[in-house]
Amino acid sequence: MKAVVKEKKGYDNINYKEVPDPAINDDEVLIKVMAAGICGSDLHIFHDVFPYWPPVILGHEFAGVIVEKGRNITRFEVGDRVTSEPQQKVCGVCRFCRAGKPHLCAFKRSPGWGIDGAMAEYIKISDCKLHKIPDNISFVEGAAIEPASTVTHAVIERGNIKVNDFVVVTGAGAIGLIAAQVARACGARKIAITGLDIDEEYRLKVARELKIDFVLNVQKEKLTDVVMNNTEGYGADFVAECSGSESAVNDAIEILAKSGKLVGLGLSGKETINIKWDKAVQKEIEIIPSMSSTFSSWEHTISLLSENKLDLGKVISDVMPLSEYRKAFEKVDKKQGLKIVLVPDKEYNK
Repeated sequence: MKAVVKEKKGYDNINYKEVPDPAINDDEVLIKVMAAGICGSDLHIFHDVFPYWPPVILGHEFAGVIVEKGRNITRFEVGDRVTSEPQQKVCGVCRFCRAGKPHLCAFKRSPGWGIDGAMAEYIKISDCKLHKIPDNISFVEGAAIEPASTVTHAVIERGNIKVNDFVVVTGAGAIGLIAAQVARACGARKIAITGLDIDEEYRLKVARELKIDFVLNVQKEKLTDVVMNNTEGYGADFVAECSGSESAVNDAIEILAKSGKLVGLGLSGKETINIKWDKAVQKEIEIIPSMSSTFSSWEHTISLLSENKLDLGKVISDVMPLSEYRKAFEKVDKKQGLKIVLVPDKEYNK
């Protein structure tokens, strides 16, 4: 089969090449990959700034069809449309695994960096992390369920968003646009989303198409004024910080109401950032970092998508053949568009 392989440590060292088809064991299924999303971690591996174990096939966001199953598989059948959580290899005995938080296991290994991933024609996966995809969800949308599930975990499970909350989303990338939709599905009173000049051409345009209440370019408009004028001066109840920007984190602390919640999804790429700690303490702000996803957040996300409460199609800007992975990586690296999904060439050309 053809696959996108990180062959060795160092910058780039990625090739589209012929590799053996995966061979499954009794507790695995073989999935024909129909679509695979590009994540920021794939770019980090390209740039050699993320832990990985080469040679390894990239990609952990995907959807496909089961074409073979091991003899111990009872919950799934050949022909099932599926996607999978990324945490495939965990220890099972640490305090996090035993607490139902395997995404925090120090020994976890996921497709795309720890084991072979989904930027290929086939992938083998343990059934314990599989989820069925309803027929009304396309494979391309299915490939974006993984990032959407990290949002559902952050906003609903970690942040415990409330009906009637005034919500601000900082960062209008794919994660931010999904966060705004999840907030709306949860009954948010009003939602504001922020971006920069660079986001005007595409990302903020998509935000307006999604009919988000307030779409702000913070290089031209004052977020504080919009929030305070629409909350009787109290401030926002809930901020989903999706940019990792130090200034955005501090803006969130400024605009939050007393006892408000700041849920952090964005990574800064730095060891430390400076935040207005005293102000956060004085306002009794809850600062809630969030990482990855859970089984329940995947099921919740699939339900939202199936019930048309979440439109992942809006955050997918490009669908490209797998062989053009390099062109796709360049677009992501230059922050052109939003989510890019790769489709194996045999399926793309049908």
